[in-house]
This record gives sequence, C-alpha cells and structure tokens, in this order.
Amino acid sequence: MARTWSVLLLILAVAALVLVLPRHTARAQMLAFASPMDAASQGRVRRVQSDLARHVESWQGARDCHAPARARAALKPVLARWLGGRMTDRPTERLARWGYHSGDIWHEAQVIGGQPQCRAGFRRVIAFADFR
Repeated sequence: MARTWSVLLLILAVAALVLVLPRHTARAQMLAFASPMDAASQGRVRRVQSDLARHVESWQGARDCHAPARARAALKPVLARWLGGRMTDRPTERLARWGYHSGDIWHEAQVIGGQPQCRAGFRRVIAFADFR
C-alpha cells in the first residue's frame, strides 16, 4: 500500500513539473566574427570596444528567427556606423583588425492564433576595433 502511494505521488509530481515548465523558452546563441590581423604595420595595438546590443533592433518573423544570417543583417548597419565613427575619431591611426562577438542572442517562439511566430534580439554584442 505504501509503495502504491509513493508511485502515485511520483507520477503526480512529474505531471505537475511538466505542466509548470514553460514550453516556449528563450534560447541563447553565440555569434562571432573577427577580421584577419593586418600584419603590414608593426607597433602597439590599441583596442576600442563597445556593447551595441541596445542599438540593434530586434527581428521577428514566422520562422527562422534563430538564423545567424538574420542576426547579422540586423547588426550590420549598427556595426558599420560604430566602426566608421571609431575610424573618424582616430584619423592618424590605422585599423588593424575589427570584429564582434555576442554572448547572448535571445529567441522566443510562440503560436498566436494558430500561426507560429518568433522574435529574437541581442542581449549583448561586443564590437571591437584594433588600431596601430
């Protein structure tokens, strides 16, 4: 009898856990790029970096929100403005390398009115530029 109750309690606990866990969880993904180092000039490298996440618009669609191509498309204009501004700030220095890396890209998948929808964006994306 005690064994029956313990099995029943175990089944109820598992059922409650399944009902409580969210079905549409946000997942993180890594995105990174670094240009090759310019070996033509020797000297001390000075790195400038910034978190651009709050400047990048989130993207949405019916599917494919987690595709790296969609994340890069959202990041590209913001990154170009940032990199252009850093090069303008340092007219006498030469750009040796630039890139970005993201620790967090969030994704949310939902079904609204029977139609799948997704939304994604950056929590953090660090852009960097190395100057000589």
